[in-house]
Amino acid sequence: MSNMEYVISLTGKDSHKVVIPAGQGTFSIGTKGISEGEYDVWVEQDSRINWDAFNEFYTGYGREHKEKYPYGNWPRWFYYSGNDTGFIEWSAKRRIEEFHWAIHTDLTADFADAEIGRLGLHTEENTVQIVNCEKIVHLTLSGRLENFDLKPCEKLPYMVFCPESSQLPVFPALVQITALDIYNTPAKAAFDCESLLQFKDLKAISLHGNLTNLSALAQLRHLESIALRYVPDLEGMPQLHSWDGLTYFIGYNIEETAGKTLRTEVRQLKKEKSMEHASVSKLRKRVWFVTEYGMPFSEWEEKTAKKAARAYKSCFNQIKKSQTEEEVHKAVIEFIGRINRLDGIETTEREDVYTAIMQLKEGAIADIPPEKWEQWFDEVREF
Repeated sequence: MSNMEYVISLTGKDSHKVVIPAGQGTFSIGTKGISEGEYDVWVEQDSRINWDAFNEFYTGYGREHKEKYPYGNWPRWFYYSGNDTGFIEWSAKRRIEEFHWAIHTDLTADFADAEIGRLGLHTEENTVQIVNCEKIVHLTLSGRLENFDLKPCEKLPYMVFCPESSQLPVFPALVQITALDIYNTPAKAAFDCESLLQFKDLKAISLHGNLTNLSALAQLRHLESIALRYVPDLEGMPQLHSWDGLTYFIGYNIEETAGKTLRTEVRQLKKEKSMEHASVSKLRKRVWFVTEYGMPFSEWEEKTAKKAARAYKSCFNQIKKSQTEEEVHKAVIEFIGRINRLDGIETTEREDVYTAIMQLKEGAIADIPPEKWEQWFDEVREF
């Protein structure tokens, strides 16, 4: 199948020409001057969108069964940055499987008639009031979560939070939710699990990334399902026997020492009662989280950052295998040499490379004092 070119009357007659790769199930609309990255089309943040323009687009299956889809069935997922709310009304006649919306103005969004399976909302500076979300199956909030105001609704959606700060704000309308996900990353500041205690009825939680105050989870007495993924520090994690109703547990890509303890507890639980699922896998040393997620090149120009990251990973792998100081020294010299050959290393980048050297130190078997690493750094660098 080849790429397809379409003309779409999105903001006016034949306003956008777009080439869609074969098999692409998504469509993305970016805001000029605000959105970063690649989008299929670009609009002004306050452009009015003609969502009915998508009524004529179909997947292969949809084209063969048009009687089922009078308003089209492609794309399945939307990524939209802007302030037009017309997609909500449109979804009442043409169900949307997944819609991610970045909002750039204060507004109230009423989803009473919306037919959207998974809805993601993102805001930074603007206040967003969400009304009548009963029909939303899966709701994700990201950005500055304190800027969201959810009004109570009878049927609460499954909640996912992607917090920028270390705690959740208080959400009175969600006090009765029974399941949620927290999505953090291993490299960001730790998310404080104590802020979950506002949801006393929780039965299922999925926690991802850097966490703190795990001991607070013991106060969530109704938990039946716990998932921990990509967690670099499990200090304070309660014993699994803390929850009488626990029948589902996943520990995946978690810190090694605590992970081994959890693995032992899982074995014991399986002996004592029937578990729907229980597994602990991919145990990691703490330095693994640094090398995979904590490399200090995130603010570099993308092309240069990729080269620096490749050099870093290569050096780390060599250091892990090194048995002597001489072998470690050789790997570090090679790493700094590769950085020397990159263009435009400024003062801030130099500091980032020094941070990288100190992180690499944690992966060495040989006991080498910090001052020796600093000496190697200063002797070889040309930036």
